Amino acid sequence: MDITIEVERVHGTWFAPFMKDCIDQEADKATVFFYFHWDDITDEGCAAFADVFTQQALRWKPRTPEAPRGPHIPVWMELEPDMEPGCAIVVDDRPEYIRYVVRAGLITRRAADAITRSQSERSPDWVRLPARYAAHLRAV
Repeated sequence: MDITIEVERVHGTWFAPFMKDCIDQEADKATVFFYFHWDDITDEGCAAFADVFTQQALRWKPRTPEAPRGPHIPVWMELEPDMEPGCAIVVDDRPEYIRYVVRAGLITRRAADAITRSQSERSPDWVRLPARYAAHLRAV
């Protein structure tokens, strides 16, 4: 299945970040939208998270309906003020957990907690090939 990731920054009344799946079975394509309130993530954060979530999507695939659900994987984000120049996010995606180290200022603590909680809740529905990957800051 071809998976596309989009990270959106939305104006208006505050809402908790959430994920939305759009699956086209006939085309064997899926798009996962990550929605954040404008105050919870920067434009640079959207670009960096789109990069790491896309790298993640290359290693993940939805479980088939007949497959048993997998285990819940704990997922968390650490906001780090001192990262090497240009580095925005480093992901340590292991079989037993997923840890994001994120440059402080790209995302708020409440958004980080909400989106990782959502990912952990959804983890039993995905088959994963763990890896370590990173996103770098880029002009937006």
